[in-house]
Amino acid sequence: MPSIQKELKLPERPKGLPHPEYTTPRGVSPLHSVPAGGLQYPNYTPFKLPNLVEKPFRDRGLSSDPSKSRLLGAATSVIHLTPEIGTEIVGLQLTDLTDEQKDDLARLVAERGVVFFRDQEMDAHEQIAFGAYYGDLHIHQMAGIIPDLPWVHPIHKDGTAVNGRSHQIWHSDVSYELQPPGLTLLKMDTLPEAGPDGTLAGGDTIWASGYALYESLSPKLQEILETLEAKHSGLEQAEKALRTSGCLRRDPIETIHPVVRTHPVTGWKTLYVNENFTKEIVGLEKRIGDGILDSLYRTVAEGYEFQVRWKWSKNAVAIWDNRATYHTGIFDYFPHLRHGLRVAPQAERPYLDPKSKTRRAALSEDA
Repeated sequence: MPSIQKELKLPERPKGLPHPEYTTPRGVSPLHSVPAGGLQYPNYTPFKLPNLVEKPFRDRGLSSDPSKSRLLGAATSVIHLTPEIGTEIVGLQLTDLTDEQKDDLARLVAERGVVFFRDQEMDAHEQIAFGAYYGDLHIHQMAGIIPDLPWVHPIHKDGTAVNGRSHQIWHSDVSYELQPPGLTLLKMDTLPEAGPDGTLAGGDTIWASGYALYESLSPKLQEILETLEAKHSGLEQAEKALRTSGCLRRDPIETIHPVVRTHPVTGWKTLYVNENFTKEIVGLEKRIGDGILDSLYRTVAEGYEFQVRWKWSKNAVAIWDNRATYHTGIFDYFPHLRHGLRVAPQAERPYLDPKSKTRRAALSEDA
């Protein structure tokens, strides 16, 4: 049980949140507390937010020790799950990390793409406070929320999710935003009982390395991609919201981002287009641009050597870098319940530094 005495600094709540009479109790999953309060969960009661504007951002990983010794030295074990992506840290509680260790964690996530922790005693409030250390927390334009904690994105599917497989698409979260999330935290508290005889099984998540995927392309194609920009759109998602939940909190936007971006901590280049939100390459004939995008999407989906598949356990946490990875959840558990909470601090506006290098080239120079 998380410590309910710990004082936490949470972000200032937006004005006009729905259901001001409701408060999420500490140490209780909103999966239980919100319905117990007589409210819809996840909650889609409409409220309006101001449109996002670009703000200064400095990645916490830039303050880290490049050796990450303050974090790694405190762990019981450090397990690299694949050569290219994914590391599991054993023996640490995220709520006990010092600021210095959190900075080291930001660098580790930036380098390894996704870092995993099991058996984390962290409630929704602690998750918000932890995420807020890394940047302004994103509130989704249309997804269901916890009524008093709008920065939390419930990951929730059950027997009503008849079209759940349509979400099984490789993506980078809300890449249409001016400043899409960077480090992103997901804790899973309820796993599907979809295995034989009702055993816990299903609902794994897969991540793919944008660094490694980009390195796998030919130098000539890399050279071309680095000259291109792509349009990322939240319009389709907004239209779906208006058709279904009726909940749209900001004006939907389309944003132009580079096809290849630079990570500010590692300085490495990563591919930055995704099937969910990237709609076209700017300045190219549609059939040419679509052909390039389709080829890149296929590279993401079929680059098995650049992927890590994570089998969740109760209270496991995944922390990934939304700038340098893709992910997709495996919807193999219908009609069973799967539930977790995601918090996503916003990062910098995507950019390409012409002096940046691929990961492999940068590491070769440092060797």
